[in-house]
Amino acid sequence: GRMADETGVSAYAVGGCVRDWLLGVGHLADLDVTVEGPGIALARLAAARLRGRMTAHEQVGTATVTLSGPGVRRVDMASCRKETYARPAAYPKVSPGTIEEDLFRRDFTINAMALALNPGRLGLLVDPCHGAEDLRRKVLRILHHRSFLDDPSRILRGIRFARRFGLQWDPATATAARTAAGQGALGWLNAGRLRRELERITEEPDPLACLTALGALIGG
Repeated sequence: GRMADETGVSAYAVGGCVRDWLLGVGHLADLDVTVEGPGIALARLAAARLRGRMTAHEQVGTATVTLSGPGVRRVDMASCRKETYARPAAYPKVSPGTIEEDLFRRDFTINAMALALNPGRLGLLVDPCHGAEDLRRKVLRILHHRSFLDDPSRILRGIRFARRFGLQWDPATATAARTAAGQGALGWLNAGRLRRELERITEEPDPLACLTALGALIGG
């Protein structure tokens, strides 16, 4: 956060780490940081100050800082962005955005939260989609009705999250998932993306339960 102040940007911890902190999950090896401004510049400074190694992806405005020693071992940094989809299951077209726009592009409300890191706002929760309330109520909810059509891999992620955290699907979310699955949306994914999501299911504590839930969803 202090380094973000030095470079004149606003930085936020985002996504899964915020969700896990609110759930009381302890140790995190990875941290996702989103920056309103040039994220790669902050990553470069962080790598130098923390004696880490940086890998930048200039074309998409992201960077990874790998650290040694105890605590967080990897920090993924990205500039805030918004996304549009030319067609279902396509890779999105990205453009610069605000932290709110960056959160609105995410999969579920429980992953659409950010914590400010700059010293003057440290710990401020940015939660435009009410993810903290959904987490408290144990509800899994998408951000908009076309979410599963834009990115069908979210169906598989939803099954993982629901099982891992003991969540119930919001009724409209469940309907949207069944509708997308019924239209064959999972078949729109390329083989690489589908394989990655299925591999992640096998890494869950109870992969059989996830696969059973997937079968029930596809079967209607």
